[in-house]
Amino acid sequence: MWPNPRFVPEEISEPPRPTDDVADTGEVAGGGIRTEQLNKPPVPVPPSRPSLHRNAMPSGLAAAGAPGQAKIKQQPQQQQSPAPTDSLSLLQLRRIVAEVNRAEPVAYDFVYSDMGPHAEEIDEWFVYQFWQWVRLNAAQKAFEWHWNNDSDGQHSWDDADHDTRAKFIQAAIAGVQSNDAALRSASIGKIVYLVLGRWGDTAMSNAPVGGSRSIASIPQLQAIKAGVECLASLEGLPVIWEALRNCFELHWSGDIHQQASPQEAQDELMNLMTIIYIAIQETLNDPDDMSSSYKALLELNPSLVDFMLTATSKLRWDEQNFMPLTQIFLLFWKSILLVFGGTQDLAKVKAALSETKEGMSKETITASPLDYHVFRQEITSKYPAYVPPQPLIPLEDETTSILPPIPNHPARNNGSNGIIATPAQLQTGGASILNQPVHIATPAPSPPPSPGVGGKAGKKQNYQTNQNFPFMYPPLDATSNSAGGKGMAGIDDSIVSRRWEGSDIPASILEAGELFSARVRMTRATRQMWEERERFLKFERGWTENDDDEDEIEDLDLNELTLEEREVLKEIKAEDKTAKLAHAPEPEVDYGPHPENLSERDKQRLIAVERFYKESLPHLQSLVIVLLRPILVNVTAIVAQQAGQMPNGMAGRGNNPGMNGGSGGPRPPEIPGQIAAQEEPEHSLEEVDAARTREITSKAMTGILVLLLKWLRISHVLKFEYFTQLLLDSNYIPLVLKLFAHQDVQQVVDSKMDRVENSFFQFCNLRSKLKDKADSDLENEDEEEREDAEGEDKTGQQKQPDSENDSEDEAVPPPIKRRRSPARDVDAEEEEDEGEASDDQASTRPEVDELGYPVNPLPEEPITDFSRRNFFSLINYLRVLQKICKNKSHRNLLLVQYKSSTILRKSLRVPQPELRLYTLKLFKNQVPYCGRKWRQSNMRVITAVYLHCRPELRDEWLAGSDVDAEVDSALPLEQALRSLTHWFNVRRYPDKIAADIRTAMREEQDFFSRELEKIDVGWGDEAEPGGELDHVEGWA
Repeated sequence: MWPNPRFVPEEISEPPRPTDDVADTGEVAGGGIRTEQLNKPPVPVPPSRPSLHRNAMPSGLAAAGAPGQAKIKQQPQQQQSPAPTDSLSLLQLRRIVAEVNRAEPVAYDFVYSDMGPHAEEIDEWFVYQFWQWVRLNAAQKAFEWHWNNDSDGQHSWDDADHDTRAKFIQAAIAGVQSNDAALRSASIGKIVYLVLGRWGDTAMSNAPVGGSRSIASIPQLQAIKAGVECLASLEGLPVIWEALRNCFELHWSGDIHQQASPQEAQDELMNLMTIIYIAIQETLNDPDDMSSSYKALLELNPSLVDFMLTATSKLRWDEQNFMPLTQIFLLFWKSILLVFGGTQDLAKVKAALSETKEGMSKETITASPLDYHVFRQEITSKYPAYVPPQPLIPLEDETTSILPPIPNHPARNNGSNGIIATPAQLQTGGASILNQPVHIATPAPSPPPSPGVGGKAGKKQNYQTNQNFPFMYPPLDATSNSAGGKGMAGIDDSIVSRRWEGSDIPASILEAGELFSARVRMTRATRQMWEERERFLKFERGWTENDDDEDEIEDLDLNELTLEEREVLKEIKAEDKTAKLAHAPEPEVDYGPHPENLSERDKQRLIAVERFYKESLPHLQSLVIVLLRPILVNVTAIVAQQAGQMPNGMAGRGNNPGMNGGSGGPRPPEIPGQIAAQEEPEHSLEEVDAARTREITSKAMTGILVLLLKWLRISHVLKFEYFTQLLLDSNYIPLVLKLFAHQDVQQVVDSKMDRVENSFFQFCNLRSKLKDKADSDLENEDEEEREDAEGEDKTGQQKQPDSENDSEDEAVPPPIKRRRSPARDVDAEEEEDEGEASDDQASTRPEVDELGYPVNPLPEEPITDFSRRNFFSLINYLRVLQKICKNKSHRNLLLVQYKSSTILRKSLRVPQPELRLYTLKLFKNQVPYCGRKWRQSNMRVITAVYLHCRPELRDEWLAGSDVDAEVDSALPLEQALRSLTHWFNVRRYPDKIAADIRTAMREEQDFFSRELEKIDVGWGDEAEPGGELDHVEGWA
């Protein structure tokens, strides 16, 4: 069938040419043309039988003639592609190195910290209301009048000696304790003016603090610090604290409403709170230099946090909103920062209490003891001869939680729902067959169906080995040869003459066991949870730690005693109980396994947290309700007001395409223009003050929640769990999700509710005696700058000095024309530039996608004009939500039920690392319970979770092996955790629990009496002949 080669012309025929591999050369085999024939017309290639080569397909029969040659040339070009290159060019390598070492651009100049700049924290204490300026004016007048009266106007405060100042302040401190309302009010006003920096002598409008947006002057801030130090050195802080507590008690009693002027009592309360707040803020700003005030504030009795907890919780019953809610929140927040500590103190105490192995850093990928326990169960079910390293916690088999066992709940590893997922069309579960029930009398199941004849009908899984079947043989190593009881295996060994040599467990399994056991992280929370679980199980079995037989009298037969003797015994017992309660030991503070690593100050912090929790236990529910009230107020304000009438940053849904979690693509240019046009009109002072107050309240509230959750977890994990349960029961999750759903996160970040002209430091600058001097100095500086500026022409070149001398009259124009007119032009140009810049910024907000890549170009310089407190509040909202839902299946299912992924997706578009991180953590929590369709449509979010969230050694959040069992056990585990937490509170703090709960717990404790009552056996009854126990030997 092949053409005869004799028909080929002689001039075309040539000896066979060796052909190379196509993959090596990229040339067509057998299709080459000699170099001497390149300039000749094309000659038809003779057909020949093609030879087969590696990586080359036979091209079939080739037709003679030019068309055939074109086809032959065209076919290799279509079939062959350029071979991929494994090496990088120098340019590509440089580009990769540059991208790896390049720092990521920062969109916002924001660093998450406990507090903002010092001057801004002081300014946020004051509101934009007229009555406040009246109160501060009264304080200034009181101080100046009394000072001029005492010194006869001969010298100022700065010129007076230390003794004169101390005498004046001591008189004011003594006046605070007076019963005369006028004297007390004037004395409090003098101290307020002192601790606020005596703005009449120190405020300077031309001296702003560098690096801050506040216009506070440095001399005034220094005077504030000196005033607090002076007050603390003269022991004035305890007096102010006592007066503040008395003022709170007066408001709580309701007598304040019956007075003739309730506003005076309100001003007195605000002045006293201002003194304490400024003292705490100055101490937090510089604790080293303010050591005297730091010690004085810590020694206040009752403690700052304990009393402010009571004051905050009592706001629950303040229906008339007569108390200053925002100021109480701020004072409570700063008290926690002072007494307990901030983020740095938390990290220090946490490192001292760490129970992890030495050398295990935070970056090390670890696993929990429960994960290692599940791993041991899976490995030993497959390899019974392998004994993995022992776990740190002696968990029993079938245990999948550190919590107490769930009553009447099937185990998770039974035959129907094992740890390994159950394959389809299988009757047995995913667990090992060692855990499956064995029915000997049951006939063997039907064999699998016969395989098909061939083709796609045959199912491959029918021929696969059951992976759940254990590998019983061979034994572990050569030492098993000497083990007894081998039975037929020993006879086989002697017949075959083979002995096992070395380990027959796969090396990967041995390596996995060693790696897993070395990476188990035993945390303080896990250890505390396990200890309380053991105590709880012992208590359920009738065992008590302090069983001192205090009920001996009740167990005795008192029938022979008279009534008087019984009364005497009851009195003695009551006296004993009273003495025991009076000398009851305080709950021990857990200092961890290495108490020597803790400093004395750290121990004081832990003792303060323990005392705080004990005193706050009856009020925690009210505290949570009060703290969550601002979220409801914010949601109500957002929903009630229309988008065009609301302050900037608080807009609702509107028609924003980026709302409701949708990407919406890049924002159209007309939308930002419309938003900017709506923001142009100035809002009224009342609207600005209301929106600003809501922002400050949210900032303080979220700061309180984060700090309390962190410190309670460090103290004891069950205290933390109880607080999260209260937050969950108070609807924290739906409230926060509703808040995020009704506001645009970008607009909240860009909110500008601060008005410099209405700020506290602007008030101080306007009422300063140095105002005129500062203005004159500023005018002189402006005139000098103007003269230098006029020395240059419009092209930037300096004028000749001769021209200045020739026209001296023209060089000295009238002052108004010389200073005012050009200044107005420059100001107008600057305002236009700022307006254009603000419009550009509004239209090009920095935005990133789910993976963190910029959607539009990020600014060259970090943005500084944004709301720091709103950033702080948004991050704290997500942090608290993450702490509530972490490792809690029931709560994560609530997130899925509320469709939080659609709401939280908007937060991923803000280029802020902390905000994105906690959003991704919340996504990671609920991914296992979302369907496959959701995962397919949110793969970019899942990729971002992998890139930014810290993994664990056994991370099954994306492909959970037993999600159905987790869903089934979610609610029972939540109930078991609540039972353990309730028992912990009742056992540890019985005097803070209701009396009926203590009685119920005492009755429940007598386990054996209840069991005997079930069989109707009475210990006090005499055994009658023929009773039910006569047949028992020894009872008749």
